Amino acid sequence: MTREIRHSIVIAAAPEVVSAALSAPVQLARWWTREVQQADDCVRLRWSSHGWQVVLRIDQGADHRVVRWRCERSNMRDTAAWEGTVMRFDLISTSEGTRVEFVQSGFRDSPCLEACSQSWQYFLGSSLKR
Repeated sequence: MTREIRHSIVIAAAPEVVSAALSAPVQLARWWTREVQQADDCVRLRWSSHGWQVVLRIDQGADHRVVRWRCERSNMRDTAAWEGTVMRFDLISTSEGTRVEFVQSGFRDSPCLEACSQSWQYFLGSSLKR
């Protein structure tokens, strides 16, 4: 059985700015992990203190309205539950900036589901907003 993680936030920035923050490796290093490396057509993110890494294939829509990440490899939270998941960020322009509708789909049943959901809430709601 697969599950989804969902969150919605508003960021006081234009969709183009939010799209860049979600897709450019240098921008990812500003809000998610500082250990970001471009590797061919994927981005490798590491959390050395935990021994975790995630390899993502990132697809940014030409109109800056959607960014998709497909997880190619992962041992996040010491499980392979992220592998094959798709993280989709729908970016909707509002009078306050950009509403980000986030969904991580295809998440396998795992003891880390709740911890991952809480982590996304922090990184999207606090870290990315800065």
